[in-house]
Amino acid sequence: MLLLVVMLLWRRPSPQQMLLLLLAEVLLVNTFMAVNGAASNPFNAVLLLPIVLAFMLLPWLAAALLLSVSIAAQISQLWLLPRHGEPAAMMLNHYYGMVVGFVLTSVLVAAVVWYLREQLAAREEAIHQLRERQLRNEQLLAIGTAAAQLTHDVATPVQSMRLLIDEVMEQQSAGEALTELERQLQRIEQQLRNWRDIADEVREARSRPYELKMLWHSLQQLLLLARPETAIHWHWQAGSGQWHILADGTLLPALSNIIINACEAAQAQANGEVQVSANLIDSGWALKIINSANDLSPSMLAQLGFQLLPSDDGHGVGAVLTNATIEKFKGQVNWYREGDKMVTLVQLPLEAHAKNHSD
Repeated sequence: MLLLVVMLLWRRPSPQQMLLLLLAEVLLVNTFMAVNGAASNPFNAVLLLPIVLAFMLLPWLAAALLLSVSIAAQISQLWLLPRHGEPAAMMLNHYYGMVVGFVLTSVLVAAVVWYLREQLAAREEAIHQLRERQLRNEQLLAIGTAAAQLTHDVATPVQSMRLLIDEVMEQQSAGEALTELERQLQRIEQQLRNWRDIADEVREARSRPYELKMLWHSLQQLLLLARPETAIHWHWQAGSGQWHILADGTLLPALSNIIINACEAAQAQANGEVQVSANLIDSGWALKIINSANDLSPSMLAQLGFQLLPSDDGHGVGAVLTNATIEKFKGQVNWYREGDKMVTLVQLPLEAHAKNHSD
């Protein structure tokens, strides 16, 4: 009751102050009982309230200390019975039963309250993570909407360029510059078609199997075109097992984006090499990227891929998009340091080829 009065009239005390108030209340009530009948006093149930408050508000050790003091003080009431007259044998058993009942009840109440407290804390943590995920999904939705609008805006000038090039090529022989422009325009058109195909797969929730070796070769080809100036050392250790990854068309861009980010970080360092290795692990397929990079604080490393972080090249949008994509396929991405190297570890679950899947 002392703690409740203090919290009602003043501010919330610190855990140390809470413990002192609850201990004072337990000792005061036990002193009152010792003077008024000791173990024969039936009001020992009042001492359950400080135990409940302790296991609701205090750390484990402090709450256990209060429980121990309460039990010890109640047991000591049995030794004080002779001071209030010699009780009858039948009543003595009753008094022992009252103390034993208090001990068992207090332990049971403490266990139940602590269990409910842990469950409530786990539920609050889950709600907190859900809110963070919802915020990130809203950010990704905004980014995806902007990307779709950008694709739509780019398609119109590309079509105009196509018409102009066709007219020029009909009127005169195409030179080398015009031929190169034609080739680059074809690449842009192909990328736009690929984007539409990926958008259709995502919208219709269609999945397709990615054979590991084919996925590995596709990554090499993409990086050869995207970052030909970076020395990438590829190490295939995944074996030749009959496994594949079940995902949609966003998987390959997400994996290639991770390696491109590693290449960009490595180029700013003296050693611009990037190492990419693939291996089979117990939980599935692991893609490990190692590169040189500037030092990141542990707090920023923990938030990388989950929040938009400021950087010289952007706000960590690529990492957030990649992490959300990998999580969609029940995988995970971890960033950590090994000495002066930055390591990105991507883990994805595998499916056997013999297993049938439907889109």
